[in-house]
Amino acid sequence: MKEKNVKKEEQVEVKENEELVKAKKDCEYRKNEYYKVFADLANLRKDIEKDHREALKYRLEGFASDLLPVLDAFEMALKNEPSSPETRNYLVGFQYVYRQLMAILENEGIKVISVAPGAKFDEKTMHAVEVVEDDGEENIVKEASLSGYKLHDHLVRPAYVKVSKHKAPAEEAKEENKEEKVEETTTEEN
Repeated sequence: MKEKNVKKEEQVEVKENEELVKAKKDCEYRKNEYYKVFADLANLRKDIEKDHREALKYRLEGFASDLLPVLDAFEMALKNEPSSPETRNYLVGFQYVYRQLMAILENEGIKVISVAPGAKFDEKTMHAVEVVEDDGEENIVKEASLSGYKLHDHLVRPAYVKVSKHKAPAEEAKEENKEEKVEETTTEEN
């Protein structure tokens, strides 16, 4: 009987050890799952906070793009030279309102991309609306049509510019042929 009791106790002990090992494995598995979920939650929280910061930073982008035609109209009006003293007074008022509006926009992170003639063409901030053939250096801004705007580091609208380009070799040859023909006809007439 003692042998049966010893065997039963050994079997119970083995069974308890197996259950203990199984419980430890289960505990380790759940602990790992908890850490994974905790890490995922922390990453999700960071992503949501980043998205929220980005949304706050660029909240004005749609408003700014809707406001661009108004700013363009101001710029066009301010470029014209007034013809009478009354018009000059209105222009002074428009300049004041325009400067206030631009100061408010700059405080919110909107910056004007103003391009001067002679500047190098930058495809990141400029859009070439016309190409002008020129014997000088290529990709030089000849004229700025519209100012561009940025909101922090996002481009709201590129500056619209006219850009220089070398004459094509075929066109140069045609022009030389035309000049030669003109010279020949003038010498034949003499």
